[in-house]
Amino acid sequence: MHSLGINIGSSNVKVTMLEGNNISWSEVEPHEGNFLQTLQKILSSHNIPADIKSLATGTEGRHLLNVNSVIEPLCIEKALQHLQYEINAIVSLGGEDLVVYTIDKNNRIITSFSGNKCASGTGEFFKQQLSRMNMHLTDINTIPQQSCVFKLSSRCSVFMKSDCTHRLNKGEANKGDIVLSLSDVMATKVIDFLKRARIVKGKVLLTGGVTQNQYIIRYIRERMPEIEFIVPPQAPYFEAYGAALMARDSGSILPPLNNLFKHSRIQFKRFANLKTAEGRVTYLPSKKAKVVAGKEYILGVDGGSTTTKACLIDMETDEITASFYGRTHGDPVSALKNCLIEMKKQIQEDIGDGKISITLASTTGSSREILGVFLETPAVYNEIIAHAVGTTFYQANIDTIFEIGGQDAKYVLLKNKVPIDYAMNEACSAGTG
Repeated sequence: MHSLGINIGSSNVKVTMLEGNNISWSEVEPHEGNFLQTLQKILSSHNIPADIKSLATGTEGRHLLNVNSVIEPLCIEKALQHLQYEINAIVSLGGEDLVVYTIDKNNRIITSFSGNKCASGTGEFFKQQLSRMNMHLTDINTIPQQSCVFKLSSRCSVFMKSDCTHRLNKGEANKGDIVLSLSDVMATKVIDFLKRARIVKGKVLLTGGVTQNQYIIRYIRERMPEIEFIVPPQAPYFEAYGAALMARDSGSILPPLNNLFKHSRIQFKRFANLKTAEGRVTYLPSKKAKVVAGKEYILGVDGGSTTTKACLIDMETDEITASFYGRTHGDPVSALKNCLIEMKKQIQEDIGDGKISITLASTTGSSREILGVFLETPAVYNEIIAHAVGTTFYQANIDTIFEIGGQDAKYVLLKNKVPIDYAMNEACSAGTG
């Protein structure tokens, strides 16, 4: 007899098919917010027996499927009872949250301890930081052996993200250091939750996709050697496995894929289209010209937290002649090198093998110091000054600047083109790029 368990997680869709008590196949796939399409892709790639009984669990998305559904704790209990582990607690290391369940002698949940709404210490946050460094989950197994743990501001995900970005941009840490530091923070949160649950000895089961990070598991074990931590083979899809076991008694027949999803419509209050205010906006385009051989130019660089920008300006006309906008990926020097390569292509399109003279280079942004050293220039400026000079160049009477960056948002008040007050928000990522 076959049965199917579906877990709609906050980050991944997990599906497990059983034949009797044996796992026929199991798959975990990131859904990037489109879990319906992801689930359809998984199911269509496997031969699934007709009339198979299915059961869904996970987030509220399970209610959009035309199959029976159940809450995750019941699936966890079923999996525990079937696997017959003798444990004191189970830790679910998910993409969006961290939950510790205390377990009784019958492998039933006594109580649970879950995290707050802060993303720090979650799997999805870790995945996002890897993406900012142009890394994937598989890359964490190949970080340099000399990598070490740095202290991070772990109370808030935005401050922690800022710490990671600034350390990388200033050359104070490499990508391996950040991987270990984030893993250390996540391990510390697991330990804190276990202590809240008063679990200080015995056996603890670790489940969830985060268990595939060997460093987190290592740090957890090092911090609490009196506890035996167990990572079962079913850890990445534990709830889906439990749902497949429950499906034999509580599931419903899996409908055809074209009838798997319920028709639903969610309506939100909408504001007027921004185009209705188009008449109140004055757009000031940059002067753009071609590069001319033999002329003198200025190179301007903005090494930002998430992106690196560079432009070449004609010394005589102040016109922009070449520019590039690229991702920083936690390596500002490499990002700048890429900008220069791309700008060189633009220059060659204009002058071929002709020569130009770049007599001045300046930097700004969070990685301005290290890029200033790379370019061997003393012209290193903070962003507030750069914003003021750049904005008033286009319109002299500007008195207020709002800048929405990748890491923070800024407000600057000007008087006679000089910044007299400013505010910067790094405490919340809402409203940033």
